[in-house]
Amino acid sequence: MKSFKIVLSVLFIVFFQLDLTAQIADQIPLSSDRQLLGLGTQYSLKSAVLEEDRPIIISLPVGYKNNENNYPVLYLLDGLGNIKHQVGTVALLTESGIIPPLIIVAIESLDRSRDLTPSMAGKDVYGGTGEAGIPQSGGAVKFLQFLEQELLPYVESNFRTHPYRILEGHSFGGLFSTYALMEAPAMFNAFIIQSPALWWNKEEMTTKAKKFFKLNASLDKSIYFGIGGGDGWGMRQELERYVAVIKQNPLPKLHWTHQEIGDEGHDDARLLLNYYGLKFIFSDLKVPEVVVNNYSDETFLKNEQLLFNKYGKNARRPGGDYFDLITKLLNDEKTFEAITVLKRAAEAYPKYVMLLNNLAQLYENTNQIDQAIAAYESAIALSKKLKLGQAAGYQKEIDRLNGIIAD
Repeated sequence: MKSFKIVLSVLFIVFFQLDLTAQIADQIPLSSDRQLLGLGTQYSLKSAVLEEDRPIIISLPVGYKNNENNYPVLYLLDGLGNIKHQVGTVALLTESGIIPPLIIVAIESLDRSRDLTPSMAGKDVYGGTGEAGIPQSGGAVKFLQFLEQELLPYVESNFRTHPYRILEGHSFGGLFSTYALMEAPAMFNAFIIQSPALWWNKEEMTTKAKKFFKLNASLDKSIYFGIGGGDGWGMRQELERYVAVIKQNPLPKLHWTHQEIGDEGHDDARLLLNYYGLKFIFSDLKVPEVVVNNYSDETFLKNEQLLFNKYGKNARRPGGDYFDLITKLLNDEKTFEAITVLKRAAEAYPKYVMLLNNLAQLYENTNQIDQAIAAYESAIALSKKLKLGQAAGYQKEIDRLNGIIAD
């Protein structure tokens, strides 16, 4: 019988092979003239609230059409300008298990100064012209109504959505996201607020925040405030003053952070702010300490179910977290418990054939030969599907195990 120590050493070796398997990209559709697609599909939503047709781009996660699961939704402001880097970042973080698969709803901007500003601008406002200021400004009230009354119902009636919603915006989009947080806090579960234009109308959002955070002691949201360290006047200092209000009114259920990224400027910071914002919002995907320090199958599986309840059945822990937990359990000679975690990891990462290989080894180590053979059979099917070239080796293991049964 193989000792669990040998299996543990194998796990260490193959962990580094997992990334090789993960680099097998999912196919992206091509148009008839071989244009690479994959950013999403544009829809036009006739808005009675805004009295215009609003274009939106909806990007569905890989595998959406192959299951019946529901997905959290990320609503992205200035969608046309941000959809390219957003889709790539979400795909990368999803593959790594840092975030769950998401539906992205990118809302194209037709008039940012109108839709994303919460009040009329005075004549001396930055970006204004002459005595007119920005005459179309102050449309955030209607735009928020559009989201609540038209866009969200449209998305949720036409796509398989999970109740968890995120709003993300940059600059004027960050200003609107801050406004939406305080004006309609129940509409979204999380906010990624990037380089918000909180200078607007003499920092009126910060003035409003002083009352809002005092009156909402039970606010239960995840909020990422991010800005480039090289951003200048009207941005960094104003954001610091806004988050200072939150610090002065600590809320026990509020999960939030404020981060300055390197020396990034106002526009180029978006890529990194999106990346770090998503990681922060979903930081609870990491295996909880209570599971690591006081492991039981019941506690582990209960916490996995809590993850599904919050983010949908596609949610999973980062692959390294499962690996670290399996390693600890094997070190503690809890092989059957390690099997429970490894089964979940293989289910969560269906492209990682070596997880099935390791599962088969642990089954054999605990005299569960039939289960070991079944795991190798699954590994053969996956190896053939992904063209990994390992099917013959797994078949030899099955033949060997059948010999053990015959003896």
